[in-house]
Amino acid sequence: MSNENILSIKNLNASFFTSAGEVQAVRDVSFEVKRGEILGIVGESGSGKSATMLSVMGLLGNSGKIKSGEIFFKGQDLSQNIKDLRGKNISMIFQDPMTSLNPVLTIGYQLKESLKHYKWQGDINARAIKMLERVGIVPAEKRIKQYPHEFSGGQRQRIMIAMSMMSEPELLIADEPTTALDVTVQAQILKLIKNLQTETGTSVILITHDLGVIAGYADRVLVMYGGKIMEEGTRREIFYNPAHPYTKGLLRSVPDPDKPRKRLIPIEGQPPNLLTPPKGCPYAERCPQALKECFEKIPVEKIFPDSETHKYFCWRECESC
Repeated sequence: MSNENILSIKNLNASFFTSAGEVQAVRDVSFEVKRGEILGIVGESGSGKSATMLSVMGLLGNSGKIKSGEIFFKGQDLSQNIKDLRGKNISMIFQDPMTSLNPVLTIGYQLKESLKHYKWQGDINARAIKMLERVGIVPAEKRIKQYPHEFSGGQRQRIMIAMSMMSEPELLIADEPTTALDVTVQAQILKLIKNLQTETGTSVILITHDLGVIAGYADRVLVMYGGKIMEEGTRREIFYNPAHPYTKGLLRSVPDPDKPRKRLIPIEGQPPNLLTPPKGCPYAERCPQALKECFEKIPVEKIFPDSETHKYFCWRECESC
């Protein structure tokens, strides 16, 4: 992993406009992804994880809009050329492979579609067969002619990974890649993504609500809540020295294999309504240690004195939060 930033997001704000009003899904989010690293983004459903990455890909849809902020890929402004880079330099694995694959087209056709669009120089069919073999779909020459319904859920997810890696992207976004898969298949899929990342040097953004996945695969971690980043640090910093009360709450609600009888402590309450987001810290209503300032003002960024990589947004000092 190098220190070069392949993706930089600065003060990103994105909303969805619905019949009920404006949903402020991403609120002033800033972070970087380094070349060759796996960045894990964790948080409850509705915390803004997927919306942030859909903003990067330019896939917010008709109801979504980036209101402000900057997104740079290798120094290029993505607002100007995302269509030229999407599917070629930046790829995304979506949550549900069955709804992402066209049921009336063979997987071979769908695998080769992006390469045809970008006028790939080489044997496209051979490339598709090679990628299927690489993700464990064999015999690839036969299976490339089959349709999505002829594959299991785990195999379809492998096909999605093969599709995302067809053009050897420099950045891969994996949005809940193990959703609806059993535990054994989950481990196989995550190991496959890790192996491909190691072999190709691709940077990976791994979106999940599963802290176990983050612990096993991420180099750095972003903790999101209410459309904002609550804490950022290396995997070790987040798991062994968490600072934000929300991060601590997430960790307390996860079973500890070394203490099987330890009582889990759930986070009380509900996430904020982003139609009318709170004035201060989005976690204040659920935080048992919230101060008056937490309800009135957005917390400022704090950096640990002995670590430039560990940041958190809280009005309390980390020793007392």
